[in-house]
Amino acid sequence: MTDGADTKHNPSLVKRLVRSAVLWTIPILAVTAMALTWFYRESTYKLFDDPLESAITELIASVQSDDGNSSNGELFEDAEIPQNTLFLTREPIDPRYQRALSGRYWMIGSYQDDGTLTSLLASRSLSGEIIQLPSNVKRSIAAKTEFYTRAMGPDENEPLRVFARSVILPSGEPVLMLAAADVREAQRDVGRFALVATALMLLLSGGLVFAVFSQVRTGLKPLFDLRDRVVDIREGRADRVEGTYPQEIAPLANELNSLIGHNKDVVERAQTHVSNLAHGLKTPLAVLLNEAEGSKSKFSEVVSRQANTMKNQVDHHLQRARAAARGQSIGVSTPVADSIGPLARTLGRIYRDKDIDFDVSVVEGLIFRGEKRDFEEMIGNLMDNACKWTKSKVRVIAKGDGKDNGLFMLEVSDDGAGLTQDQYSEALKRGARLDEATPGTGFGLPIVDDLARAYKGSLILGKSDMGGLRVTLTLPGRIDE
Repeated sequence: MTDGADTKHNPSLVKRLVRSAVLWTIPILAVTAMALTWFYRESTYKLFDDPLESAITELIASVQSDDGNSSNGELFEDAEIPQNTLFLTREPIDPRYQRALSGRYWMIGSYQDDGTLTSLLASRSLSGEIIQLPSNVKRSIAAKTEFYTRAMGPDENEPLRVFARSVILPSGEPVLMLAAADVREAQRDVGRFALVATALMLLLSGGLVFAVFSQVRTGLKPLFDLRDRVVDIREGRADRVEGTYPQEIAPLANELNSLIGHNKDVVERAQTHVSNLAHGLKTPLAVLLNEAEGSKSKFSEVVSRQANTMKNQVDHHLQRARAAARGQSIGVSTPVADSIGPLARTLGRIYRDKDIDFDVSVVEGLIFRGEKRDFEEMIGNLMDNACKWTKSKVRVIAKGDGKDNGLFMLEVSDDGAGLTQDQYSEALKRGARLDEATPGTGFGLPIVDDLARAYKGSLILGKSDMGGLRVTLTLPGRIDE
């Protein structure tokens, strides 16, 4: 039987398969969510940047420098333009450039000797403000003629995405043309997409994990069924594996049935050999006893005494061998209540002179996983021993041990004189008799102890709350609901 510690170190196959699926599913879906967010961000900013580049192109196409000889253009025909200044023949068509603090701006500027950027011409949406570029922009201008950067807009806490292009006018004057837009809406779009993508991937992850779990449970169901059938055999509810299994598991079920059949054959052969040995030894011993009892010599008494000792030893060891063989059998079970009740009635008649009060309490549905004769041998010895030493009351309690480990407890107590702590180990020695005045061979408790050990159980002696001896027997069993 697998204990709790083994279970912790050996997780179920379902957990292993689901965990392995999660270990590759979650990272892949996380990477997918990040990749989708990145692609969406790039496409969003591509759509966001196209109007900025178009605005710069329009500025380049329409900017003019008044050198004193050229016309002011149709746009400014009613205004007087100072010489050596810039003007536009046509402004960008987006109406947001005309509305103050609209979030769309353009500016034409130049860098002074002190490194400051001055505005030569700007959109009405700037309301007289200047787009302040980061300090590293001059290095970007030296490296390339156009680039994207970030800046703060004229409105409060207004982040701008700026497209800048360095242009040399026909007059030979270098200028920096800027087109900028409030980037917050694009950032919100990307953030919403990232949130939705993450939520969908989490939902998909949960669905995949559930699907994998369901698939694993469905795929392993024949194994679970096979496990339940093996438990039925071990608990004595069946004697072979029944059912139809897939072709991958059917050979295992067949091998288990073959193993169970082989086990039964081995047990039967062992029981046959033990029986043959018992008959072969008992007959010569019976002859020796008969011959010794027919003579009154001192030698006959010695032979009779030693022959009886040999007979008791042979009975004990043959019984122990039979118990060991039956203890390895599979699929055998015995209802506990069916054996204790009749034994109590029989012992009540045997010890009628003591008028013993039997207090029997057996949990309903309690089953001993073993041979009926072995159980009756154990409980019979314990109850008979209690009847010998009790004053008037014997208590028998059979119940589960409360540990869910396939064992149950059987307690037999009396109100007799009991034993001292030092006598407990002596009472379990074969042939030991603590009171020669009381009939017996001294093999009762040792036989019970040997039978319990053969069934992987135990026997413990202690003091009863009634004052006498309490024997606690732990045996394999179950409770049928």
